[in-house]
Amino acid sequence: MKRRVRISDIVLHVAVIIGFVVSIYPVYWMFVASSQSNQQIFGLKPDLLPGVSLLANYQDLMTNSGINIYQSIANSVVISLVSTVLAVLLATMAGFAFAKYRFRLSRTMFQIILIAIMIPPQVTLIPLFVMVSKVGLDNTYWAIILPAMVSIFGVFLMRQSFLSFPDELLDAGRIDGLNDFAMFWRIVLPLSRPALSALAIITFLGSWTNLLWPLVVLNNSSSYTIPVALSTLTNSQTQPNYGMILLAASIATVPMLLLFLALRRNFVSGIMGGYNR
Repeated sequence: MKRRVRISDIVLHVAVIIGFVVSIYPVYWMFVASSQSNQQIFGLKPDLLPGVSLLANYQDLMTNSGINIYQSIANSVVISLVSTVLAVLLATMAGFAFAKYRFRLSRTMFQIILIAIMIPPQVTLIPLFVMVSKVGLDNTYWAIILPAMVSIFGVFLMRQSFLSFPDELLDAGRIDGLNDFAMFWRIVLPLSRPALSALAIITFLGSWTNLLWPLVVLNNSSSYTIPVALSTLTNSQTQPNYGMILLAASIATVPMLLLFLALRRNFVSGIMGGYNR
């Protein structure tokens, strides 16, 4: 029995190590290749150590790329932060209402929300663009923020999380004289930090990497988000400097890594439906 347990443990650890290497290798190679020249990147023997072309690639990015990488990052930070805050807040309120309140047509409304998850976003692209254009919001931050304010997946995730929220705490709040909004802000939100962190990471990542809708609605390079800016790099040069392109991608990856490191403790427990007790 002990031998079987040890063999299973070894197999499990080997699988975890293989999964880790497969997952982390592309990211590692991206950072390494950002300091290499095209000859090193496309060499017959892959070079897994940093090169000496980092400064040259950075100068090329600043002078010859045709984009302002830091302006694009600033645009993405503003859009992603505002979209995340609004989407998480609205999804949390809606999810809590669906989980803890019984009102007319609540079940039907939630079923409609589940059906809406199955609709590909490409289907609503043209109608959404027409609506945004008619109200004069095209080529603005709000053209990207407003459609992202309501996260259908976020409503579903928070609703499932709140189903296990202790009703006793809500009853105690009512006994203390708290109304529904005060109870939500003072009891529910502080105890839901893991779930909120998980949803915030997912929402921020979706907004940060969103390419299709910003590409459609933005037509001024000064308002480009980072995915749109990166998509123009290969078209701005007859002979692309792939070290420079990977350097830009590496710079764009840093904010997402910092966010995950800041919220990593609550991410797993939030996905599993945990609460701060």
